[in-house]
Amino acid sequence: MIMIKPYFFALLSLIVLLPFVSAQYFGSGFWYGTEQAIDSIVMNLEPFFRALLGGNDWTGYLLFEKVLLFILISIIVGIILEKLPVFSSFKGKKIIRIIAVIIGLLGVRNLNYIWVSTILVQYQVLFIAIAGVLPFMIYWYFLESIDKGLVRKVAWVFYAAIYFGLWATTTLETYSEVYLWSAIAALIYAFVFDTMVIQWLKTQEMKKQFSRHSWNQIADINERISKINKQIAEGHMPVAQGNLQINELIEHRKLLAQGKNLI
Repeated sequence: MIMIKPYFFALLSLIVLLPFVSAQYFGSGFWYGTEQAIDSIVMNLEPFFRALLGGNDWTGYLLFEKVLLFILISIIVGIILEKLPVFSSFKGKKIIRIIAVIIGLLGVRNLNYIWVSTILVQYQVLFIAIAGVLPFMIYWYFLESIDKGLVRKVAWVFYAAIYFGLWATTTLETYSEVYLWSAIAALIYAFVFDTMVIQWLKTQEMKKQFSRHSWNQIADINERISKINKQIAEGHMPVAQGNLQINELIEHRKLLAQGKNLI
């Protein structure tokens, strides 16, 4: 983005601090000063953003959301432009930032409230999906460290029982469906997928450990080959015997690289 000059911060600070000074002078208290500061910022910045992003109607409806979309789009466009070969020859990034801001303005300025609402619905769905699955993930990571499968199943049953209780006591139909399906999903995972998932995770961990062990063995083999070559070069080992050992080590190294552990 375009660099903001220091005097802009000074002006903004003056706008923010002025209500506090007034509140202190009139003795209205801290909270009154805070409220006045927020109102002052909104009243001073809203006309600017309404003119900049309001479009044809210049309304302030969903103005804050449009400002956030403008910032988001401008940042993403700026990142993309920096990766394009056409702009890679530019020494400075000011031109790229200006172009990104212009594209953001052109895109957001003429968005009516229907399009903005449509975009916001997608972010609401994203938030609900993340916030909805987050408790399940936290609970899953908590139970994943428990080795005993019976304990995990009892914990998942308790988790499902809570949702069944919420489902039985709620009066809202939408919440009722969410609670019911959450309880059913917890039970299905506990009795169908829990054992398979834990076994798969343990298998992956064993593969990682095996891979580290194999690469350590390969490093040892390379070191042994280097020592044998040095002994051959110094005349401390017959060439035929040294080459035979080197060939055996090379074959062993190939098998290790292919994932076959031969000790």
